[in-house]
Amino acid sequence: MGIAFEARGEEKKEIEMSEVHYTPNQKKNGEADKVEPPPASGLTALLFLLAVGLIIGLVAKPSGSTVNVDLTTGGSPSESSGTSESSTKITVDVDVDADIGDVATVPSTAFSLKLPCMWSRFYQDIYSKPAASTATLDIKPIGGTSAHICEASDALDRTDLIVDGQSGDTDYPFGTIKPIATVGEYDSDAELVVGVPDGMGAILLDDNTVRVIVQSESYGPVVRYESYPWFVNGKKASFTGSHIQYVDYDRTMLAAFQDEGAPATAESMVKGSGELVKRAYNLKGELVQARNTTVEADGTVGATKVGAHFSNTDKDGNWATGTYHSHGVVLPTFADWNMMSLCSAHLEEKFQWGSGIGVQDDLYMTNEEWMRLPSDQDSYVGLAAHAVDIENQAMYALGVFTQGGFEKIVEFSTEHADYVAFSPSGYNGNFGATKSLFEAKRKTEYGTRDDGSDYVYPQDIVPARVYIGKKGYDESGNVCHDFLCRNGLRYGMLYGFASDVTAADWDWRDTWHQKHYHGDTMAGRFYPLKSWSWDGTVKNFEHDGSWEFQDYPKGTDGTTYQFWTALGPDTAGKKTEHNAPAFNSNLPSAFIQTSTAGYFGEYSINGAAGIAGIINALAGGVDFPAYMDAEYYLYQGETDVDGMIDLGGKGIRADYNDQSAMTDSSKTHTTFEDIDGFETIQASEGVYAVIQEDGGNVYGERMFITKLHKDTSKPLEYKFIAMSGGNLNTRMMAGVGVPAGVNVAAGNHEFSGVIDLTGLLAKNNDGTFKVSKTSSTGVTKHTAAAAESINDHQLVLGLQAHNMISGVIQYFAADRGGQWLSYRPKLDTA
Repeated sequence: MGIAFEARGEEKKEIEMSEVHYTPNQKKNGEADKVEPPPASGLTALLFLLAVGLIIGLVAKPSGSTVNVDLTTGGSPSESSGTSESSTKITVDVDVDADIGDVATVPSTAFSLKLPCMWSRFYQDIYSKPAASTATLDIKPIGGTSAHICEASDALDRTDLIVDGQSGDTDYPFGTIKPIATVGEYDSDAELVVGVPDGMGAILLDDNTVRVIVQSESYGPVVRYESYPWFVNGKKASFTGSHIQYVDYDRTMLAAFQDEGAPATAESMVKGSGELVKRAYNLKGELVQARNTTVEADGTVGATKVGAHFSNTDKDGNWATGTYHSHGVVLPTFADWNMMSLCSAHLEEKFQWGSGIGVQDDLYMTNEEWMRLPSDQDSYVGLAAHAVDIENQAMYALGVFTQGGFEKIVEFSTEHADYVAFSPSGYNGNFGATKSLFEAKRKTEYGTRDDGSDYVYPQDIVPARVYIGKKGYDESGNVCHDFLCRNGLRYGMLYGFASDVTAADWDWRDTWHQKHYHGDTMAGRFYPLKSWSWDGTVKNFEHDGSWEFQDYPKGTDGTTYQFWTALGPDTAGKKTEHNAPAFNSNLPSAFIQTSTAGYFGEYSINGAAGIAGIINALAGGVDFPAYMDAEYYLYQGETDVDGMIDLGGKGIRADYNDQSAMTDSSKTHTTFEDIDGFETIQASEGVYAVIQEDGGNVYGERMFITKLHKDTSKPLEYKFIAMSGGNLNTRMMAGVGVPAGVNVAAGNHEFSGVIDLTGLLAKNNDGTFKVSKTSSTGVTKHTAAAAESINDHQLVLGLQAHNMISGVIQYFAADRGGQWLSYRPKLDTA
């Protein structure tokens, strides 16, 4: 279909979106080959990005010329086994003056594949690295890669572990890892896996198929590399930036994938893939429409008055966002809107906490995280969370959590059939804004804070938060029955954790965690904001609830209870990062919250009675409590963990020291640094947690698994799973990447995202699956997972490889590299 777009410095054009088609059984084996360098030309060169193999940069080409590109692909092994990788050489003539609608057709003697004219050459330059004289594109079907990006230890001087496109040390100390998808792999319906992978979830598509959903944390024009566009609402609107994609896997084969003798690659168990979202609604409840591209008399672009994606605009639909590298406004090149930085996510199955308790539909909760505004921009709505109706593939922007942007939002139990509870976390206003402009507008509208001081910009001035929603009601408290109403996402109250500032040994959150240890507690209450709640009206950010965590909790005067923010109401502290359900049978309404400072602990509400005990005591006509008694239990402070880490003989760094300490560009840390990914896992032995750092570890980011317990006589033990990337890592410095040809320079990686497939794959003694599509609710999945030993669990882990942007990834505008990894733990459970 044709869509209107604006290319930088070019007139508006109509482009025809091409699709990729392939027939796996037509692929043939062949040899890898090389790209012939283009001939030089004294004519005016057409600059385009040719990212093949180690090529990054601009290559001058004469008008009308072609490049012979030998594309090295992962050939299909026999369909019955899928046990090995092979190569298929295909030669494609790419007309570098072609429009996007043109395709390069592979000769039928190879296999039927139509390659879109490479998206990357139409985007702005990423790097200016000189082009290599020869290179390859490493193209494989989804699941066709067996090589690992991550490693158990640095390759050091082992040359056999320093080969582009191949694994390093895969002898992981506490489990086995196998890729199930790699960024840059393709499917038959024009779907290419986009990076970098982050939030994820899994659900049964049918009794024979597991659908794994993974979103990309992509930034579109904000950070220079735009992903290829995806379309919604009958192709009436399009997005670049983050994608929400799924891959469908054969359930039986996936259940056996970690068994001895299983195929080396996941290719044979892939049944299909696609974009999860087909319909998208904005904060007003309108279907998202094409962006207005009309140029007004004053040279500005007109507002999108109906169907704006408000994460890109002000309340009136005027484009508002800029780029990370400059202060000007930059529009998407080939899409209407930028889906900005979908960070983590959580898939919530219906009634996952008991009969009728929890959301009523299977939904995928995701969120936009951060943005960059031009330096003079003072009108902006903010960044929303989004709830995806999985069955109907419809995405709804949410107002109930504020518009401050989020890291992750997870459901936990209210123990009450009429109410839902969510824990939101994240920045609370990281828009790269000129803070004084927004502070001035806030003061104009609302005056000073409760303490008489001026409001300061709210980023990272936020406590642990809880949203309580009542099912079946709209923003005004009227009965309604739509998707958001059914799931309590229109009518609710946002609460923040407050503590008694007069209590002995009290301090602000970040400071308190520097001097407290496993088992220490902080009593408190979850109080609502003093005046804000979502009313269904789209407003600019100066009106948002994000500011009110600087005020006193509703109904208090600040002499005792104040919101327990990182460093108080005037100072930004460390970010509230990933969170997860606590799965604590003694404390049903509980969740775990982490921080980028490196600490984490459990917030529980109203003890054993949970939130239901509070709601049941409400007076008639009162829908939400004035406050909820709560307690914080500390698992890990911002204190030393180096003596608590078990490397299992691995984790050797390039400097021959080990990963019991974390070294970034400034110093070596003996604490956790920038905990990012975090997820709880129920097993028969108890509750475990996977911990993923994102601290700029120059020797490779770390990932651990630990068993959570409350026996303060013994510390937690952090078992080392794997490491990846790093500016001083041997493989990264040698240009090794997966797929081959994607690494442009040594750089940082990040493990981010965890899901537990076990409940979907667990079997009865007779070999049948415990959970069926027709009988499945969230609680049946949790129950099945909790009955299995941790060593029988299968997890999916996300890995981001920020330096892998060349080769096939750049050629097809798949952003940055990464993998979806299957992991089976191997722990001592005695």
